[in-house]
Amino acid sequence: MDYSLLQLPHEDVNDGGNIRDWKTELQQLVRFERTLSSSNDDLKLKNLGEIVGCVQHLLKAASVNGSSSNIAFLDGLIHAQNNIGLLCRSHLFEWAKEVQTSNSLSSQSRAHVRPSFDSSVGETSAEEDSDFDGDSYQAACMHRPPRGEEVQDNGSDSLRGPVRALWSTRQEGHVHQLSAKLHCLYGVPIQSLRVSRSRSSRHGHDLRKNAGFKVHPFARAKVYDLRQHTELTLWGPFHNDGSQDVDWEKLEAIMVILSYNIHLFTNRYVSLGSKLIPPWDTPFTGVTPYGLELRSSKWSVERPPPLSIDLQDPYSITGIWMRAVCFLDYRELFTLNFSEDQPEADQPRPAIDTEEAIRFITVKLQVTKIEKPGEGDGQALPVVHFKGSSHSALPPVDYNANSKIRGTVRLTPEGEVRWTTFSVFHGEERWRSEGIQLGGVQAARGVMGYWFDKDFDEYGPAGPTAFWKVSNDLDYNVTDSL
Repeated sequence: MDYSLLQLPHEDVNDGGNIRDWKTELQQLVRFERTLSSSNDDLKLKNLGEIVGCVQHLLKAASVNGSSSNIAFLDGLIHAQNNIGLLCRSHLFEWAKEVQTSNSLSSQSRAHVRPSFDSSVGETSAEEDSDFDGDSYQAACMHRPPRGEEVQDNGSDSLRGPVRALWSTRQEGHVHQLSAKLHCLYGVPIQSLRVSRSRSSRHGHDLRKNAGFKVHPFARAKVYDLRQHTELTLWGPFHNDGSQDVDWEKLEAIMVILSYNIHLFTNRYVSLGSKLIPPWDTPFTGVTPYGLELRSSKWSVERPPPLSIDLQDPYSITGIWMRAVCFLDYRELFTLNFSEDQPEADQPRPAIDTEEAIRFITVKLQVTKIEKPGEGDGQALPVVHFKGSSHSALPPVDYNANSKIRGTVRLTPEGEVRWTTFSVFHGEERWRSEGIQLGGVQAARGVMGYWFDKDFDEYGPAGPTAFWKVSNDLDYNVTDSL
């Protein structure tokens, strides 16, 4: 690799008296490439934290205008040596693999053609795909192992029992969180898993949406599990400890289910414009800070520049945003969370293959006030207040989507960009959302999180939402491009 082609973050060479150590950075970059080029999976998992850190370091300086050598470099490393598997180490994929393997072993004895999936990312033959029928898929989606019992392979090697990971501790879930974070940064949701017929082979992972076993039923069950919404999580994509630290496994499940629903909708209505497609289709794009537009990244909390309030805003809020909101029929949501047959407190709910409703909403936002960060906020940037309006884009008429909107953007203590919004109907707040802007300040990927009742009703409703900026011009008519 010619490392001279890569860009490193444009930080000051002398930052606070600390001279930048270019030699160390180059050594870290070489070690990063060698680790990902290795065939040793244990080595990669051991160094997953350093891998994610290096990915973020390169993304911080990736070009947002045209092609980026940094992104091409990262994309190549992920696809080499089946490194796509590093993106599939969260509890979501462990759970999907567990159910998949159990059902695959039971169905192979009656299958006419035995599948032969390998661990590479690539094409599978029609013969292999034909073995995956709707009946076995439905059974797999609804299967949940008995509580506390191990799933057996009829005399073969024992498989892992139920994934007990609803509230994993930081240390217990470290690899799971890092893998989910890497998946979120990668940005193209992995929708399918494949099984190898060899017991010694690893599970495969496939980016194609029509191959193997689908992940979205498991992501849906996680996203709509109301147990994860507590006072300590702020009902958002945060850990259950009051820290405001991002729970990347929550964001991963949100990304998977939103992507599935958005593509399902747009595939049915192929005439729709590209504004409905969030920037999630190209690996590692949209997660570079300050990728929305060219604005100064320098902002002093003590002395804001003498400019208009919009130009003082470091988050680039003012403009037109496209928002996607998904929700289950409330009867389905209630049955999932409150029916008599409920899993234990630390076990996941059963996967569900119920189609959700989706709404696309045009949101116009304008900055109203800028103030210093509070005691519980990240201190590097101010808290910015905004207001605006939201109107249904698709379907074109949906009065539940038409409202006033207000909210704030701030940094969390760990430095992530947190968005809080309130939907206001006839002067009264009704819905609230909490989300994180993937990639940081002014990142084009946009914001992902949860919407929910503003009174934090434990019975819901709640669901996933995302929004991304489509124009800085408040007069821009989004519906003209649909």
